[in-house]
Amino acid sequence: MAALEKTPLPQIHVPDIARVTLGNGLQLMMLEDTELPVVRGYLYLRIGGIYDPAEKLGLATMLGELLREGGTAKHPSEKFEAELAAVGADIESDFGREYGLIGFKCLKEDLPTVLGLVFEMLREPAFEAKKLELVRVQMLEQLRRQNEDPAKIASREFPKLIYGKDSVWARSATPATVKSLTREDVVAFYKKFTFPDRIILSVSGDFDPKAVVKRVEGLTQGWSKATEALPVIPPVVKQWSSGEVLIPKQADQATLMLGHFGDKRFNPDKYALLLLNDILGGEALVSRLGKRVRSTLGLAYGIYSRFGLETDYGVFTIMAQTQAKNSRRVLEESRKILEEIRRPDSITEAELEFYKQSLLNSLYSEYEPRYNFAKDEARFTYFGYPPRYIELFRENIEKVTLADIRRVAEKYLNPEALQVLVVGNPKEIGPLPGAKVVPLNP
Repeated sequence: MAALEKTPLPQIHVPDIARVTLGNGLQLMMLEDTELPVVRGYLYLRIGGIYDPAEKLGLATMLGELLREGGTAKHPSEKFEAELAAVGADIESDFGREYGLIGFKCLKEDLPTVLGLVFEMLREPAFEAKKLELVRVQMLEQLRRQNEDPAKIASREFPKLIYGKDSVWARSATPATVKSLTREDVVAFYKKFTFPDRIILSVSGDFDPKAVVKRVEGLTQGWSKATEALPVIPPVVKQWSSGEVLIPKQADQATLMLGHFGDKRFNPDKYALLLLNDILGGEALVSRLGKRVRSTLGLAYGIYSRFGLETDYGVFTIMAQTQAKNSRRVLEESRKILEEIRRPDSITEAELEFYKQSLLNSLYSEYEPRYNFAKDEARFTYFGYPPRYIELFRENIEKVTLADIRRVAEKYLNPEALQVLVVGNPKEIGPLPGAKVVPLNP
């Protein structure tokens, strides 16, 4: 590690990305790259599961699927697919908790056609009844499969221990809510949230920026801005508490999660927190958790940590997969490591430099495909970051000192307020004194 202290940290050369805001509020971000005659685009929409009505969880997900699969007023779903196939283009849709994402890829000469189809999806969706029922079946099957996987169960249920089960940051669709969704629900949700001033479009590849601006202006002509503000999301109340929950599940292995509140993405300590997390458990093989619990003691198949820095308070989590009989030992060792890393002399200067180098090297690799610059610039803008944020990120990572790391470890890691979730076979796990047993919902 000592040699790494003298190694210059990798530079990231962020290309110029043109920004244009149309009269209707739609934001365009464009990165020309003529190396290949291919164009990629990503649209970020201010639609997500945080806006689902409490009794209609899964609605945003269904809307995202139906925008892509449900046909348009001009093209029934089969004809829409035929149009895409004719030019060898791809369009994908993925709506999550905080935003909807529509991505496309096509050849240079087919960009006008594909842009037309994308905005046809957005402006004239048909939401075909037969496709709605197909999407419903797929969503129900996905929920069923989730309950077959201890890791997916833990990932879904753990946030409820931190936020409370009714928080928009923790709640999840159930078979009952998915079965209740109607076409009328989807149409109303679409009309409430889909407006041009709630869309950021990034385009990268071989194209003419002026032609793209003109094309998008034409495709969105007459599309008005939103007249109502987005619904207000109740702020998270950061209340520290500890507890243990066991969800019985007949499985060959157990999944363990332990953690507490993280923080917000614009906290100036975020850069030190990201590096601290990498040291603790960001890399399975070289982190503190990985080296001791997985490699030295051989107690886990995999173990890692994540310090969530989100729109509101995120979640700090340690997650491990192990043989059920090793569950208690993994929990004990994880707690020990968490306590150790808070000690003032625990982390060295050489260790910090190693993880700075590692983080920035991985960042450099992430932007080898240049289109990721435009895609991430759009995502950063969506969340309110300044232009060329990736440069600011690198500069702030480089500025983190050992004193910063030691300070945030003591300030933000709280071993006394851990929530613990264990999913597995109780007979194999053995006694967990004080743990609350919660049956798995179907």
